[in-house]
Amino acid sequence: MNMLTSANRLEDLAQLAEACRETFLAVAADSHWAPAPRSAASQAKRLASSQDPASTSVGHMAGFDLISEVLVTYLEVAAGHLAGLGALYRGGEVMFPPLPLARSIIENCAAVMWVIGTTSPSEKILARAYLAEFASCEFAKIAAGRMGSEDDDAYKDANQRWTVTRARAIAAFPGTSNQDLSDEKPGRTLAGEMLPGLEASVARMFKFVHEQAQGSVSERQALGIYSFLSAGTHPSLYQARQMRIAVDHGDHHGTDLKIEISHVENIARTAILAFYNALSYTISFYGLSREPHDNLTDAIELVFPGSLT
Repeated sequence: MNMLTSANRLEDLAQLAEACRETFLAVAADSHWAPAPRSAASQAKRLASSQDPASTSVGHMAGFDLISEVLVTYLEVAAGHLAGLGALYRGGEVMFPPLPLARSIIENCAAVMWVIGTTSPSEKILARAYLAEFASCEFAKIAAGRMGSEDDDAYKDANQRWTVTRARAIAAFPGTSNQDLSDEKPGRTLAGEMLPGLEASVARMFKFVHEQAQGSVSERQALGIYSFLSAGTHPSLYQARQMRIAVDHGDHHGTDLKIEISHVENIARTAILAFYNALSYTISFYGLSREPHDNLTDAIELVFPGSLT
């Protein structure tokens, strides 16, 4: 593939990645994430209101507000990373930088689908939202404590949020202990739900899409993709070595980096379709207009014909 064709193709990928974020913003602006009547989200809202004795206050979400905050935040992060992916493609930075972004996009999308779940809404969705919120609060607390001291306001604020969230989760699901919410084996649990690890969450998402929507990626393949993206995120050697080609400079031998446009396309497609599916699942959950998502469907079909069928 010549350089001009590659540049044109990268621009196609950049525009499609940016279209994902624009679609997220369009859905948010149109709906404000308010559940439609008789939607699964409206049912979840009623259940969460009766299950959670806490009320939303400044800095602390409760009930369906918490569920919605968790879902929308995961999607927002994924959409932002897709815009970043678009910037990388437009700038021609296709060797190493896209891999961490693609991994994070997929992880956030998997988290969305885990929180919503695969069955009819029940109190379990509130439990999953609390697990996600509590783990996030604990990460913030640990980070603040390590970057400063326990006397710093940042740590005190993070610790206070962590304490309140734990107390609210226990109050919503009586019988839960501090030990249940800890990260010790077998893992954080609430109302019989366990917070999955990142790899397990990603595998679960791809398995669900493969089985329910005839997705092209199996659970085993998903684990392979995730391992590949993880190797491109953490210190690793084999990917760089695979891209190198030997060059004889006369007075010395060196290497250049070479990557096939098909490889770039595969990374982009995997991240974009993960977001596409997670956003579709969320739109269905809330019972929202599908027009923005339908426009994204058309855009994907133009760039990756047949990938949605």
